Amino acid sequence: MEMLRILVLLLTPCLVAARSSKRGIAKANLAEHQLHALKQGVSWGYNWQISPRSQWHHAGMDFFPMVHDGGFPRWGGGGNFRALLGFNEPDIHTQAHMNPWHAAAMWPEVERVARNLGVQKLVSPAMCGDIGKGMAWMQQFLDACKGCRVDAIAIHSYWCSLGGVQNLINSYKRFGKKIWLTEFACAAPGVDVSMQGQIKFMKEVVPWLEQEDVVEKYAWFSYFTHEWSYGITNPNPDAGLVDWNGGLSELGRVYVSLGENGRRLADSNATNETAALDADFNETQPVLV
Repeated sequence: MEMLRILVLLLTPCLVAARSSKRGIAKANLAEHQLHALKQGVSWGYNWQISPRSQWHHAGMDFFPMVHDGGFPRWGGGGNFRALLGFNEPDIHTQAHMNPWHAAAMWPEVERVARNLGVQKLVSPAMCGDIGKGMAWMQQFLDACKGCRVDAIAIHSYWCSLGGVQNLINSYKRFGKKIWLTEFACAAPGVDVSMQGQIKFMKEVVPWLEQEDVVEKYAWFSYFTHEWSYGITNPNPDAGLVDWNGGLSELGRVYVSLGENGRRLADSNATNETAALDADFNETQPVLV
């Protein structure tokens, strides 16, 4: 028994060191046992809400609160969170849906929440529309919010190709800030990618995100078909990482097994189903509405 305890102690630093500080999950209502299943490879997450969730702390993972659409709690302070996420997809009519000038006028309230929570980073509103419109919205927001605190730029991606994700992130480099990819998954309308194709997409994209210096955080949009009324895939297989019982899906096992800095690179045949999409993406990405 003593030898087993020593072995666990010796191996634990290796397991902790392999976890990426960049890698997160976007998912509502995660229970503590689900978080424990993810924690070996996922270090943070959020649920589109402001309220802290103690189960994240118990699982040894960071929880980042979000001001989704302008509801500002009178927080008493003392949270000491690492980050606060800004409005969710204000460029989309089914989400926060606000123009950049209105968002800029409300931003001082977001900064107040950030101060009360003691956050280290305040992240911009998250863009999800096509690249041109999203970048125009962000530029107008920053122009209207001179002197405002914006420590990083948040964007979402639902292309099913590495090229699409790279093009999006490279475009947003123009703002000169770190980028947080706070939602991403394979969900291109009309593209039937098998489960293996989706796994290959993940194996291609995650190592690149790990190695790209401008990307500070990224989070997989983790939903099974029966949990998500819009269907994260169309008609692709489920994109959920962990089931209600705390069991990792095949996709989830891949996500947590990709080590820090993407040390497990994609398989040599990983591009069979997704590489052909690289030449076809355009600046209007699939949007979940």
